Amino acid sequence: MLNTLIESRAVASRRTGSSVLSFVIHAGIVAVLVSLTARGVTPTHEEPREVAVQMTALPEPPAPTPVAPPAGSPQVFSASPPPALGAPPRMAPVVVPNALPPIDLSRPVTNADDFATGRRGVSAAQGGVEGGSGVLPASGYFFEGQVEKPAMALPGQAGPAYPDVLRSAGLEGQVLAQFVVDSTGRTLLDSYTPLHSDHPLFTAAVKSALTRLRYLPAEVGGRRVPQLVQQTFQFTLNRD
Repeated sequence: MLNTLIESRAVASRRTGSSVLSFVIHAGIVAVLVSLTARGVTPTHEEPREVAVQMTALPEPPAPTPVAPPAGSPQVFSASPPPALGAPPRMAPVVVPNALPPIDLSRPVTNADDFATGRRGVSAAQGGVEGGSGVLPASGYFFEGQVEKPAMALPGQAGPAYPDVLRSAGLEGQVLAQFVVDSTGRTLLDSYTPLHSDHPLFTAAVKSALTRLRYLPAEVGGRRVPQLVQQTFQFTLNRD
């Protein structure tokens, strides 16, 4: 009787077949997962391919068809551009001379002093120095740069009279006059030219004053000669 043990509860006996089936199922699941993982998409790096692009030129649009103007409308003409202003371009000579021109050795030699003393420009009868064989310029007078001593106004002379109308109006100005002073120191009124004037009354006042103004005449080679003079006359009011 003691050889028989009595358990408090019954223990179910484990079946070998169910364990095998469970192992097979789990093994299949693992195999499927491993297969899916092995078949996963891996990134691939493809080399860029060259693609040829063919350019096709578009046809030019057709020229517009000229439309005749309606009857009675004014006709328009197109003018060519005017020619360019200025001197025409100088062309280089085809044949360049390589020899000096002939020299006339029979002519007298010109010295540098001749241009300052007037020995070769004005004769003695016309106001030049003794021995001169030339003549006065075609204008009949010399310029300031051609004389040794330019013409100068004598000191102590009253200037042009101030016009009363302009004095009352308080107007000031100046006149740049050009005239010829002859070999006697007098002004040739026919040669009077106002190069600039601020008022016609100033111009008239200067011309009137030149009839009485006296000048030291210009000299060339010690002789008195006529000279073209430019002088500025100022008209200023005393506002003190």
